[in-house]
Amino acid sequence: MKIMLLSILLYAGILNGQGYREVGKRKYTIVDTVGFYLYSYNMLVQGEKIARPETVYFFSVDKESPVLELTMDNLEKAFASNPKFRYSLEASFHGDKQLIAYDKAIRMYKIKYLYSQAIK
Repeated sequence: MKIMLLSILLYAGILNGQGYREVGKRKYTIVDTVGFYLYSYNMLVQGEKIARPETVYFFSVDKESPVLELTMDNLEKAFASNPKFRYSLEASFHGDKQLIAYDKAIRMYKIKYLYSQAIK
């Protein structure tokens, strides 16, 4: 029974409370699932002189859709049919690095708040 439960937890990606999604050889950590999926992935990013480890963020429209890098361009393409969300992205963020901003007061990523307001 314990082995079966452990294998179910490993398959579901929730061992130790940590969710993930595997795509190819990459294992993306699930950061948030409300509205759409946010993921993080630690990778080497090439700087001016050397590559350094950095957390890079990704998203998918749902659990089955492709994982895309979290950029304004990718979000606008993925949510092309939701102009209210796209316009609020353009008004609220001035660069891709700002997209992962977290609002401690409401305990929510700013992008998730904007999305929740756009689907009402």
